Amino acid sequence: MLKFFRQIRQRLLTENPPAGSRRADRFGKYLLYAIGEIILVVIGILIALQINNWNEQQKQNKLEKEYYCRLLEDVIQDREQVTNLIAQSEARLKASNQAVRLLQKEKTRKEEIGTQISLSIRAIYSDFKPNNSAFEDLKSGANLNIIRDKNVIRALNNYFNKVDGFISIIKVNGENAVAINFSHRDNFANGWVEAYMGRDRFLKGMEQDVYAAMPLDKEGIIAEDMKKRLYNDALYYISSNARQIELYNFIKNEIDVLTRLLQTKCPVMNNKTGDD
Repeated sequence: MLKFFRQIRQRLLTENPPAGSRRADRFGKYLLYAIGEIILVVIGILIALQINNWNEQQKQNKLEKEYYCRLLEDVIQDREQVTNLIAQSEARLKASNQAVRLLQKEKTRKEEIGTQISLSIRAIYSDFKPNNSAFEDLKSGANLNIIRDKNVIRALNNYFNKVDGFISIIKVNGENAVAINFSHRDNFANGWVEAYMGRDRFLKGMEQDVYAAMPLDKEGIIAEDMKKRLYNDALYYISSNARQIELYNFIKNEIDVLTRLLQTKCPVMNNKTGDD
């Protein structure tokens, strides 16, 4: 098109029409040339805008995919975290059952029951903390509009809302279990002292003469009234830890649902995911 208008200009400069029609003819040609120039400029602008829009769309598409992958990475970390928490809960549940077995015996040694009771509530107050950095980043500005698939946004909101509900129950269970344990006033009677004195915090923290003077009775037997109380405690810990496992598995199911959705948006992360 540029060549076409260049040829018109060249003819306008070189042609020498008859005197009578020269002015009108030149005016018409100049008008045609001017219109052509305007059309050419408009076309150039439209092409430039189209290219710019295409470039911007490519940037948006790239950013959208990056967010999908960041979201998926967060969910993968969530799954690893909840898997570890389930393993801890299962270990506590096993210790709780062992505590009941010990208490079912005719005689229960302090050190043995103290050890199993402490393992029954070990890290029970730990709770699941979902990784939400990518989602919070999306919500912080106008970035939420980058996610064109609104099913993803709904799935994210549903995930975090459900997880918050599960976490609140997990916290209450943990708080209650810890409260039961700390309600004991005589740690010599319930086997706590005998169980904990062999741990590093006391072996390293207590001076030798202080440690040596401790009235430890590792072969001591739990009194019947304390035995009954610990029996009740251990049964509660069984219930609490079993509930923790159930709730963590609910969270795990929600993670798997969200993972499958995000995997369709971020295929490059597929090789990093997988069912246990």
